[in-house]
Amino acid sequence: MAKRVLPKDGKTHFITGVWLSWTAIAIVGYARHYFESTNPFGWPIGSWPDLLSWLGCFYYPWAVVTPSIFRLEEWSPLNSGASKRRLGMVVVASLICSYVTWLMGTLVSFGVNYLFGRPAPPFGPFWHISRVGLCFEEFAFWCTFSAACAIRHFIQFHRQARQATQLALEKSQLEASLRQAELENLRMRLNPHFLFNTLQNISVLTQQNPKLASQMLVRLGDLLRSALRGKVAADTTVSEEMNLVRDYLAVEQMRFGDRLTILVDVAPGSGDARIPSFLLQPLAENAIIHGLRGMSQASTIVIRTMTDGDRLVLTVADNGVGVPVEWPGESDVGIGLSSTRQRLSRIFPGDHQFVIRKLDEGGTEVRIVIPYRQRDQLCEENVPSDQLASVDR
Repeated sequence: MAKRVLPKDGKTHFITGVWLSWTAIAIVGYARHYFESTNPFGWPIGSWPDLLSWLGCFYYPWAVVTPSIFRLEEWSPLNSGASKRRLGMVVVASLICSYVTWLMGTLVSFGVNYLFGRPAPPFGPFWHISRVGLCFEEFAFWCTFSAACAIRHFIQFHRQARQATQLALEKSQLEASLRQAELENLRMRLNPHFLFNTLQNISVLTQQNPKLASQMLVRLGDLLRSALRGKVAADTTVSEEMNLVRDYLAVEQMRFGDRLTILVDVAPGSGDARIPSFLLQPLAENAIIHGLRGMSQASTIVIRTMTDGDRLVLTVADNGVGVPVEWPGESDVGIGLSSTRQRLSRIFPGDHQFVIRKLDEGGTEVRIVIPYRQRDQLCEENVPSDQLASVDR
């Protein structure tokens, strides 16, 4: 086992704690000795020589050797996998500690007698220790050894708990950083194809219809100001998301003129619901592209939000040609819709619906059902490093 070195302040606190602990145990033991009126040292009960003999003979020698016992327990812990050799080493160490503490107590007793002018009792051989004395010293050793084991496991448990908390905090901070990076990436990629196409159309309109070109530039500026404003939150309200979508749709309507009709229906009670940021804009853009593809007649895009009990329902529909007959299903939806579906799976695992279906009257509808959440119930997203929203199905 690796040697654990305590800092200087830690050693001081440890030694202080050891002496205070043994002092408290000694005071409790002396109180019992006082009330039981036993007199093992020959001094008057309650006198200073009696108290000093009690402390010095029975308890303070163990305060001296306790740090060594803690170090022994750290080096040779008696866990479930402890070997017989390790157990034997600890037993031998217990006998040595018992003899050392007994000897120290005997010397302290001689010192107290000498200090207060009493002749020292006859002292036998150094190796002589009574059976009762040995049992007491062994009991004190194993109690101290067990306390060392309990304290070491307590410290390890709290250290592991702190490490787990620190790792969880670092993971949370990393996920928050990745989440913000994803949102920033998504914001900066707010359909560059749309931006390039719009600028190209504006370039053409400056020659044919300068007034309309100027209006498109104003709308485009509003859209970019909304999309590229300061730090983006992980979630937003339906109303705030609709403001971004309306700025985007206003530019698209200028692009396509009478060929495109936009209908937005935010049902009462759904405007304050929270949804992931930039959830609807890629869906609206996707619907416009496919709603206008191959269409000679006017195209209509319908965006609805409503509540259904504790659920929030979001739909984006177009009257285009719809998904092809040979379409294999949601596994082949392209980067834009697949990224949206993956985001919903991370934020609402097992608690959402994402359905793409062909309408009976023609066209395609994307339907999202998520829990209805208010401002104090933020959307938490676990972010991987996948590619973010685009507009292709």
